[in-house]
Amino acid sequence: MTELKRNTPLFWGLYARPGMVFGRLLGLLPVAALLGLYMFASHARAVKNPDDKLMPSLRQMYVEMKTIITVPDKRSGKILFVEDTKASLKRLALGISIAAVASYFAGILMGMFPGIRALFAPLVTGLSNINPLAVLVIVLVALGVGESSKVFLIAFGIGIPMMRTIAGLAERMPTELTVKALTLGATQFQVLYKIIAPQMFPRLIDLIRVSLGAAWIFVIAAEAVAATEGLGYRIYLQQRYMNMALIIPYVIYISLLAYTSDLALQGILKLPCFRWYSRGDE
Repeated sequence: MTELKRNTPLFWGLYARPGMVFGRLLGLLPVAALLGLYMFASHARAVKNPDDKLMPSLRQMYVEMKTIITVPDKRSGKILFVEDTKASLKRLALGISIAAVASYFAGILMGMFPGIRALFAPLVTGLSNINPLAVLVIVLVALGVGESSKVFLIAFGIGIPMMRTIAGLAERMPTELTVKALTLGATQFQVLYKIIAPQMFPRLIDLIRVSLGAAWIFVIAAEAVAATEGLGYRIYLQQRYMNMALIIPYVIYISLLAYTSDLALQGILKLPCFRWYSRGDE
C-alpha cells in the first residue's frame, strides 16, 4: 500500500492525485498565463496607439474600478458598484430560488406519478427547448420592465430544464426502495417526502451549480434591455463609450461571484448529512 502510494503520479495519468496544495497551484497556472498574455498584448497595443481603449492596462482598470467603488454617484449619492451588485444578486437569488422550489416539487411529482408525467411531460419538454432570450421581449411586454420580468426570465430559463432533469432522475430511482417502503406500510406521501425527496435534494444542488452560468446570462441580458441598475446594466452602459477599462473588471467580477457561489454550493454538499452523496472529487 505504501509502495503504491509512493508511485502514484502527481499530475499525469488516469489515477493521478495532485493533492490539495499542488492542485490549487496547478489551477493558478492557466490564470497566470492568461494574465501575462493579456499584459503583453495590452502593452503592445499601447505602444502602437496610446489612446487604444480595446485592451486597457491593469492600471487603467484599477483606476476605473477604484472610482466606481469609492466615489459616490453625483445624482443618487450612492456607490454604484455596491448598488449594481446588490441589484443583480437580488434578482439572481430570487430567480434561482423560484426555479429550485418549482423544479424540485414538480419534478418529483412528474417522475413518480406516470399520470402527472403523461399530462405535463410534453409541455415541459417543449418549453425546455425554447431559448429564454428569444422570449425576452414577450416577457417584458407581458410583465413590464420591473423586477418581476427579470426574475421570471431567470426562473423560466433555468427552472424548466431543471424540472425535466429532476423528473428523469426521480423516474429512474430504484423501484426496490418504493416497493419495500409500501410493503412496510408507508403511504405514497411518506414515500415521497421520506425517501424520494431526500434523494433528490443534493441532486438539485448539483443542478443549481450547473445552471449558475445560464442564470447569470439571463440576469445580464435582462438588465441590459430594461434596468437602471445592475452589473449587466453597467456593462451595457459602458459599452456605449467603449470603456473596456470598466467592462473587463465587471466581467471578471461576475465570474468571481459565480465561482464563489459554486464553492458555497459545493460546501453544502460536503455537509455530514450529504456524505452519502458526496463523490469526494471536487
